[in-house]
Amino acid sequence: MTPVLDTRSVPPADRRDYWSAGIAQHFFPMRVEAVGASSFQARLAGGEMGPVAVRSIQGLPHRVARTPQMIAAADPECILLYLLTRGVIGIEQDDRSCVLQPGDIACQDTSRPSTFEGRDGFEVFVFSVPKWFIGSRADNITRRTATRMDAGERRLTPLATPFLASLARTVAGGEGLSSSDAEGAAEMILPIFRSLYGEEAMPDARSRPELLLTRMQRYAMEHLQDPELGPEQIAQAHYVSTRYVHKLFASSGTGVSAWIRERRLEGAAGELRKSPGTTIATVAARWGYRNPASFSRAFREVHGCAPRDARGFPDPAGKPSPVW
Repeated sequence: MTPVLDTRSVPPADRRDYWSAGIAQHFFPMRVEAVGASSFQARLAGGEMGPVAVRSIQGLPHRVARTPQMIAAADPECILLYLLTRGVIGIEQDDRSCVLQPGDIACQDTSRPSTFEGRDGFEVFVFSVPKWFIGSRADNITRRTATRMDAGERRLTPLATPFLASLARTVAGGEGLSSSDAEGAAEMILPIFRSLYGEEAMPDARSRPELLLTRMQRYAMEHLQDPELGPEQIAQAHYVSTRYVHKLFASSGTGVSAWIRERRLEGAAGELRKSPGTTIATVAARWGYRNPASFSRAFREVHGCAPRDARGFPDPAGKPSPVW
């Protein structure tokens, strides 16, 4: 596998900081501590499978912890599915803990404090699966995190283990999958969750379109300053087709581009009211318009006046600001 991070590439004294920074980039912020080893050593390889990030981690004994402060700073809102292939690891979350042997499977929730400890020389595959992709079943999984799933617990575990290992080696090994194959492979993980964590039917992410639409709208609100923001960018960020993005926004009564335009112009109007000294060009750029003239035309169409005439206007009576 082609490594993404390899502590052997830096001096021993710098390895823990190098690993902490790399893990924060590829996962999220965590505190790293060496455990018992004379020198810290770890290696990470990985790839993407639609909305699912796949990582292979190998290393000497070390411990990582995720604190409430780190969660507040950055939370991808994912379920981490671990498959241990070599060595021993222990994981903890809430009031649960378990020790995994090769072939065992367990999960953690990125939204709550947790610890992970690799013992001896270990190798583990980690599937980072967004909760929105799992759907409502994610809530049930979070109540059983840090619980070992082995052949004695679930009869289907011996079948799931080689499939997940093969999938991880394909993706993390750099062989790559086409876009359609990657999305199909990601969908195959959902029935594995169902078989491991209960017999109830696990809805596909698209069976909860209102949740996905909310995430898309939140993403758009966070990227309104980007002039390139549009249905293609939203689709890529959420691993769905552009056509599906149009479909979800249409169900809310407004097209994607119109929705983005309205939010930008609402924000621009609010800034003009609150900061009358800011130039029109600055406001336009801040809300995703490269050309002040096109901004002025769009503003007039929506608000019935030129941007300069909106300075100092009070907020429209009785119109609450949208919250996403």
